[in-house]
Amino acid sequence: MTEMLGRTAVVRRLLPAAPDVVYGEWLDPDALADWMCPRPARCRNVESEARVGGQLRIDVEDGGAEFSITGEYLVLDRPHRLSFTWTCSTWPDPSLRSEVNVLLEARDGGQTLMTIEHTLLPPELVDQHERGWVTIADQLATELATVAPGSASG
Repeated sequence: MTEMLGRTAVVRRLLPAAPDVVYGEWLDPDALADWMCPRPARCRNVESEARVGGQLRIDVEDGGAEFSITGEYLVLDRPHRLSFTWTCSTWPDPSLRSEVNVLLEARDGGQTLMTIEHTLLPPELVDQHERGWVTIADQLATELATVAPGSASG
């Protein structure tokens, strides 16, 4: 048996939209570009081939530095769960593949409890990624409040 590399960053956030709407945000390249990169970083390009085995690529600009996140979709179970691999060009070992699991649970009032579990991270990067996912979850909540205001009341 091999020892599990890294640890897991876990973030939970109640979002102001139904699971199907939140799920769609995760697969739409234009939507991802709006909220995926933790500010002040910006997504410069997003490519999403939303099918199991399809590729994901996010090109990021952060304070003049540019890097890429790449992955492959592993699970697409609309509107409950999606999973994809995650590799970053700036990691000490950029060939290392971590995994992001996004779980979406319907809540009262047309809301969604989103849980992001980022597993197999290099141990020294867990805290950084957890902070990043907290910011990203907040940015997604803000985006959803803007895109679908009053979705619970129609």
